[in-house]
Amino acid sequence: MTRSVQLGDERIQLMGQLPCPGDRLTAGFAIPAARLAQEPLRASDLQDGLVVLSTLPNIQKHACLAQIVDLEERSHEQLPGLRIVHVSADHEEHWREVDRFHPNVRAAGYSLCCADEDSRESFVKAFGIGVAGHHQIAHGLFALRDGVFVAVQVPDDQMRPADVKIFLEALLTVEQAERSR
Repeated sequence: MTRSVQLGDERIQLMGQLPCPGDRLTAGFAIPAARLAQEPLRASDLQDGLVVLSTLPNIQKHACLAQIVDLEERSHEQLPGLRIVHVSADHEEHWREVDRFHPNVRAAGYSLCCADEDSRESFVKAFGIGVAGHHQIAHGLFALRDGVFVAVQVPDDQMRPADVKIFLEALLTVEQAERSR
């Protein structure tokens, strides 16, 4: 299954089905650690508590750095204790730019380009963020509670980061509704 999003002047095709709130993450993958993590990211790491997974096409671009920093700053104000992980299409050395210019970012980073082909394919299909005919991935934000998707955002305009403010507001609404049950 594919769907199209805007990238500059052209439309690109994203592979995989975008998960919906209520869907359970069932994929198996191991994405190599690149920053502030010792072990690869596995689906089991997203099965405990509330976790936001951020996907990034190129962390050397402003839009990706903005997504990393904005998510870090806003989430800790609004959802203390939230766990954040970032997966980038870049090689692990590109994460050094985050360390250099944004050393206060505490979220772990993982490099999809270093994953084996089966893990890469499983990951991009599970999150619906693979770019057809390319090793790139789309900007996206995914919140999971105990392995179940509760909020998802993949922007139609891929020249911009995901809207962290709107995403976190939606996540807060879901969390408040869950607490009032």
